[in-house]
Amino acid sequence: MKKLEIIIESVEKRKVCRLLDQIGVSGYTIIDNVLGRGSHFTRSGTELSEIMKSSLIIVVEKDEIISKIIDVIKNEVLKFYSGKLFLSEVQIIE
Repeated sequence: MKKLEIIIESVEKRKVCRLLDQIGVSGYTIIDNVLGRGSHFTRSGTELSEIMKSSLIIVVEKDEIISKIIDVIKNEVLKFYSGKLFLSEVQIIE
């Protein structure tokens, strides 16, 4: 199993969720107003528009589904809006 963390501009959150649903993702977690600092600028969360705010979407799925998500997000979202993808191995403990 892998965990994919998708940080995107909040304005693209609905589109990403639609894409995840189309791929068949069983579930995901969304955290809005993600704050942080990167090499280009700081996201403070106080911006007046959704364009300058970021959201974090966390997906834990099988490797092949995660690969599909990465391809789709890179081609349909990250070509037009800023964002980052972080991939890691996970072990689910129930």
